[in-house]
Amino acid sequence: MKFFTIAIFLLIANVSLWAQVKLTGTVNDASQLPLPYSGVTLINLGTNQQQSLTADSVGQFIFRNLTSGNYLISASFTGYNKSERNIRIRRDTTLKIILKQASNTLNEVNVISNKSTLENDAEKLTYNISNSIAATGTDGLTAVSQIPGVKVNNNEISSAGKGQLKVTVNGQLIPLTGLDLMRYLKSMSANQISKIELIKNPSANFDAEGNAGIINIVTKQSKKQGYSGSIQTNGKHWFYDKKTIYGVSNFYALNGSANLNYNSEKVSVYGTLNLDKDHHLEGFQTDLYYPKQTWKQTDTGDYTYQNINLIAGADFIVSPKASIGFSYLGGRNVYDGSDHVNNPIYSNSTGSLDSTLTTYATYHPIAMSNSINVHTVINFDSTGKKLLLNADYYNYYRTDKSDFESKSFLPNSGIPVNNTRYYDTNKQNINVYTFKADTEIPTAIGTWAFGGKLSFIDNYSNAFYYRKIDSEQIYDTNLSNEFDYKENTQSLYANFNGEKGKWKYQGGLRAELTQTKGFSYTTNQTTEVDYLKLFPSLLVSYQANANNGLSFSFGRRINRPSFWNLNPFKSLFTAYSYGQGNPYLQPEYNSNFELSHAYKSIITSSIFLNITNNGFNYVTIASPDTNLVYTTPINFLKTYRYGISESFSLTGISWLENNNQATLYRTNSYSNNNSFNDIKGYGLYLATNNTIYFNANKTFAAAANFWYQFPEVNHIGKSDSYYKLDLGLTALALKKNLNITLNLNDVFRSSAMAVTTVVNGVKQKFTNFQLNRYAQLSVSYRFGNKEAKTRDHQTGNEDERGRN
Repeated sequence: MKFFTIAIFLLIANVSLWAQVKLTGTVNDASQLPLPYSGVTLINLGTNQQQSLTADSVGQFIFRNLTSGNYLISASFTGYNKSERNIRIRRDTTLKIILKQASNTLNEVNVISNKSTLENDAEKLTYNISNSIAATGTDGLTAVSQIPGVKVNNNEISSAGKGQLKVTVNGQLIPLTGLDLMRYLKSMSANQISKIELIKNPSANFDAEGNAGIINIVTKQSKKQGYSGSIQTNGKHWFYDKKTIYGVSNFYALNGSANLNYNSEKVSVYGTLNLDKDHHLEGFQTDLYYPKQTWKQTDTGDYTYQNINLIAGADFIVSPKASIGFSYLGGRNVYDGSDHVNNPIYSNSTGSLDSTLTTYATYHPIAMSNSINVHTVINFDSTGKKLLLNADYYNYYRTDKSDFESKSFLPNSGIPVNNTRYYDTNKQNINVYTFKADTEIPTAIGTWAFGGKLSFIDNYSNAFYYRKIDSEQIYDTNLSNEFDYKENTQSLYANFNGEKGKWKYQGGLRAELTQTKGFSYTTNQTTEVDYLKLFPSLLVSYQANANNGLSFSFGRRINRPSFWNLNPFKSLFTAYSYGQGNPYLQPEYNSNFELSHAYKSIITSSIFLNITNNGFNYVTIASPDTNLVYTTPINFLKTYRYGISESFSLTGISWLENNNQATLYRTNSYSNNNSFNDIKGYGLYLATNNTIYFNANKTFAAAANFWYQFPEVNHIGKSDSYYKLDLGLTALALKKNLNITLNLNDVFRSSAMAVTTVVNGVKQKFTNFQLNRYAQLSVSYRFGNKEAKTRDHQTGNEDERGRN
């Protein structure tokens, strides 16, 4: 009995400690419309202790764990006069703060934004596109590559020293990988993007996809009353080592984009349009060192590209407690071009040329994507209790047709010994349906979040090959394939976010139940897999004083195979090489640990450990007996990555904005397949981003961004060193509405990765040409209220859209 009495006493005492006073409220304009993401500051007049936060998407805020006393509260929002008032708090209190719009005279003043290009904290790194000279006038892919610590190489986006990243747009995971993902991001203009977030350790309310985290691209949406918008045009010219390649020299790009916004008291409508046309090169080189021969294969693609991309949406405030909206993101792009493959074969004993293989192939891929989201937010009361509902549909439809001809020649002979010709058509149709519900419940000790999600994926693809003999086309059953893949996932999560004194903490658990079914019409083969996995996450931070903070994070993530990874069809590269999917491929799992220390906003130091289990990767397997080369994905790796990272900025210099990063790490990759050896090694990544202002109004500025990647372990291979230098110059005029920017990208054409591996005793070296050196001139003009504040919206199918 005594035990229970003590237990009850301790419980009551503990509850009383937590039951401190809280202050909640909303920030609205004179029309009672919420002002989302307003800045709110609360100062205890007795202790001078200050707390600052940002209101949520409907203008609500909450300060917890307050003591009774006198306070000064202030609220601000761009384009509105700041509000300050004294209040006395004795019990839980609710306020409504009304901000008045600034006068026209004030709106005409040139206000210099204090928002920096980069904002870094324990949860995420935010890259503000509008403040970046290097990203001005570029496309979405180039903008992503400008984020310090983010690498775009070999058709993959990764975090330096930590692994692969998944990509979402407004919270929707893009179901594409490899070259398709690169082309999708390229179809977006940086003028359509507000900011890009690198979410380092996503909490349980995020989908579990993404080994090293998530890249979230947030598109623009103004919240100012009336009309506002911008137009932009730019031209680009690539610089290659040779002036003429395959008789062609005019490598260029033209782009035009525009965005328009309209806001009234209860309606917000927005839209952006992007148009592209270019002529560019793609390419790579593969060297194979057989015991008796050396193969030197180069593949140069000569392509023209046309693209149209549209983002549009509307939001409606239907009552003081409810809003509803929809958004659309879609486009169409066409690549017309050809690949020129040249493969000389040399004798290792004499060094002379044995023979030459050539391949010429034409391609005509057309890709269309459509994404629709309907969302609603229901606020139950003024304490912050709310329900968020999302319904999403995503479709990706791609067709291609190709003529393929491969020839072999003996030395000093122009007559082919062998001639192989094919014609093929292929199609991919992805449909994704998702339904998501999230609720937030503030309590005295913190905020609880609960939610669930249903996703339904259906991916159909085919590839039909016809062998061309004289004037006939004969259907090839060995190469052709027709495949359907279905994946259904049911997810539930719980997450808690709270703070007490100097401590902040966030922890959660996500459960995902997945059923997959792959069916090959060609082989009449069915592969079914069901699995239930748990994904915990944790973030704990301690603010020792005003200048120093510590944080620890842990998260478990999953990287599911893409749809093409699972498709068993063959794709011809040359007469002796092809790629093939693997229907038995399983997901890989990643566990991430990080401990960091932050000093002010100047220096962040961290140590990290990433463990990958059941890792998969595309491997190229060459047979010394037949000289046949094929590429396929398999599960065979367990990888440990650990290291230290330093991020620091030079502050106090009015004409310089600076950010630097250094990451030193070691990678140990262990193979459970006898064809591949274990590999271990160190890596070092260095980066610096600099913006230099030449006048006090910051209307004339330059940018210099540089990174250097030292040799590192890459899956089962080791890369050479590679680096990149970008330069930019920008000028603002007409009250900062007119922007003229000149950028030089990859000045030394040195950003291509080369990876050397050994498979079955055969040394291989793969080099991606990554032809990114160009000069670009961009001109943009803003109209309406240029101080428009952007609003972010996250949709519900952020996980499924990252796979293809």
